[in-house]
Amino acid sequence: MSLKKVRVLVVDDSALMRKLIPQMIEEDQSIEVVGTAMDGNFCLKKIEELHPNVVTLDLQMPGMNGIDTLKEIMRRNPLPVIVVSSHSVEGASITFKALGLGAFDFVPKPQDATGHHGRCGPPVDCKNQGGR
Repeated sequence: MSLKKVRVLVVDDSALMRKLIPQMIEEDQSIEVVGTAMDGNFCLKKIEELHPNVVTLDLQMPGMNGIDTLKEIMRRNPLPVIVVSSHSVEGASITFKALGLGAFDFVPKPQDATGHHGRCGPPVDCKNQGGR
């Protein structure tokens, strides 16, 4: 009998982060990224559509920002939300605010797209990693 995978929705306005974060998460075979969203409004729609178990949430996004999105998630259908935060002082302050509003935990946002676990070079090289 196989265990059900944890279903994750990744929310970030950066296209690069929407690619990198799922790659990092899915290294754990017990986790499945079921979708991505570029802002808070799309996030709320995707939650209704995909029924994730966990949401990773960038806080600094245009439109509906992460704090407002978190408030709506907790009001509509509380889910574990993991904040993906920058290392800046401003990022730390907003991260603590998110934890106070119900976020489960936080992790640092990847700083260097070329250093993804040291396995490949720049993102364009990742596609051709095995075919040289």
